[in-house]
This record gives sequence, C-alpha cells and structure tokens, in this order.
Amino acid sequence: MADLAASQGMDHLVLKLADDGGYVRLVQQDPPLFFKHKADPSHPLDRAELYNFKRLALSEEDCSNGPEATLALIKMLLAKFADYTPKR
Repeated sequence: MADLAASQGMDHLVLKLADDGGYVRLVQQDPPLFFKHKADPSHPLDRAELYNFKRLALSEEDCSNGPEATLALIKMLLAKFADYTPKR
C-alpha cells in the first residue's frame, strides 16, 4: 500500500514494520493518523510510538476489492480526518 500511495504522490504515508512483519501500520505524521487491519491485535508499539495518533482500522471487507479501492478508501479517510488534532 505504501508503494502504491507513493506512486500516486502520497509520499507522506510511511509503512511501519516490526516483529518480522507481525506488526504492520501505515502511518502519517501530520495530522497524526495510522491505519491498521482491524484483525491485527493491539501492539506495545501502538502505545509507545503512536499514542497521540488517531487509529483507523480497516476491515477485511475494506481491503477485499484490491489495492486501488483500498487506497481510495484511505484517501477518503485522510480527507475526513485532515483537521484531526490529538486530544492528549
């Protein structure tokens, strides 16, 4: 997803990986948002490094129509939360 996003000029989205691929997040710094798959469990890195970020969970259905459709959804969510400011 990060490569596809970058190829479409969305280079502000960064793929964050840990635990040999067991931890995968798509992160944007400004505004502070991150995407995760809904089925992925919480991880200590979420609390340690992304505690001030808005978490946006994508379901299996959200991701079932291919990368282009998933990226369109991500773009829509980025626009929806463009004015997000952390509450903490």
